[in-house]
Amino acid sequence: MCKIRYRIALLIGGTVLVLLLIIMAVFHLNIRKQIAEQADACLKNADSFSMNPDEAFAVNVTPMLYNPEQILIAEDETENVFTQKERDLIEWCSNQPKDQTLLAELNGSIYYIYRKDCDQSHNLTVSYTIEVSSSDESAEGDPFQMIFDDSESITDAFTPKEVQIRQIISYVDVTGELDMIRRINLMFIIAASVIGMFGTVAGYILGKKLEQNQLVQKQFFENTSHELKTPLTAIRGYAEGISQGVITDYVQTGKVLTEQTDKMRCLIEDILCMAKLESGTVQLRKEEIGLPGFLQDCLMPFEGTVLNRGLDVSLELQPMTVSADPDQLEHALTNLLTNAMKYAKTGIGISCGKGIIRIQNDCDPLSDDELAHLFDRFYTGRGGNTGIGLSIARDYILLHGWHIAAERTENGICFVIRCAPNNTKNKKESAAKPK
Repeated sequence: MCKIRYRIALLIGGTVLVLLLIIMAVFHLNIRKQIAEQADACLKNADSFSMNPDEAFAVNVTPMLYNPEQILIAEDETENVFTQKERDLIEWCSNQPKDQTLLAELNGSIYYIYRKDCDQSHNLTVSYTIEVSSSDESAEGDPFQMIFDDSESITDAFTPKEVQIRQIISYVDVTGELDMIRRINLMFIIAASVIGMFGTVAGYILGKKLEQNQLVQKQFFENTSHELKTPLTAIRGYAEGISQGVITDYVQTGKVLTEQTDKMRCLIEDILCMAKLESGTVQLRKEEIGLPGFLQDCLMPFEGTVLNRGLDVSLELQPMTVSADPDQLEHALTNLLTNAMKYAKTGIGISCGKGIIRIQNDCDPLSDDELAHLFDRFYTGRGGNTGIGLSIARDYILLHGWHIAAERTENGICFVIRCAPNNTKNKKESAAKPK
């Protein structure tokens, strides 16, 4: 049984974590797919119009996520001038298939690359613009810049020249996007772990409550079985004694059998009432009830108990009328009176007025734990007593929309019922004097 809390904790925490990781994986794959599709579309589109950029801008009206860069490889090697990054890309592409969008990771950067060979009709017209300046700065590394000792800046255009293009490599850098995705994934994993941990804790607490509930039910049914077994054993013993002719005092035997069967009947009725309350099939049939007379009627069946135990009963009943189901209210009040008399030392007190019903006795002091769980179903108190009567009484009171609580007094315990009184002028009852 002690493993239930761990199983539920692992089940809830693991389920939450797995679901969040699945969501993260779907998000990751979908974003990567979108990036790949956008990169592939813009690379192929860039290649289609690489020979005439003005025409490309005129025809391609679909917005693209990326602006691809291109490496134009001329047939004449003397015309090829590349940066280090371009040389690395060309070297990587030399061992890769053509006419495909490929993913490459070079020098810490990630690219989508598309390479295509060109036929002889792909010519590029190149014109050189030279900036002439009076600066003495070096033009090293820039093949298109020349420095002159002239005080004025001039621009001169060389004669345009056609260059035969052998191959075009288009590429886009997606390093930033993929790095962002990795960061999002990391944050998602951390969040999923934290949420999964909270789910595990919640599952542990839930499992612990289930364990406690199972333990309480187990104790209840064990005690109930014992309480049913006791009268059955007595009835069986008297029945065997009568059948064997050992018992001759049939009047006393009849009284004992009646008491034992009444005890069994009450316990079975409580169990049936509890089942009805749990199923929600109990329906209230309310009517106007004058509480002073109703409380005295509920007290009448206990006259024998009061006389036998010599209990003092104090009544302070003020005129008070409520709308309630008489059967259910009688059941609740009877259970409360039964409990009060069972544990009373010398007497009980009953009062009503101003929307409040009080039933108190002078029982032994209860601990804080016993007081907190007094109305809990299946709760076992001191001495192994397992009464469900108080739980049923509370459920019937709550079903009326009222409130019930147990409060400590100087001499014992007091059950306090706060109901909505319906005072009427035509239904006033005289206050009963304390006995």
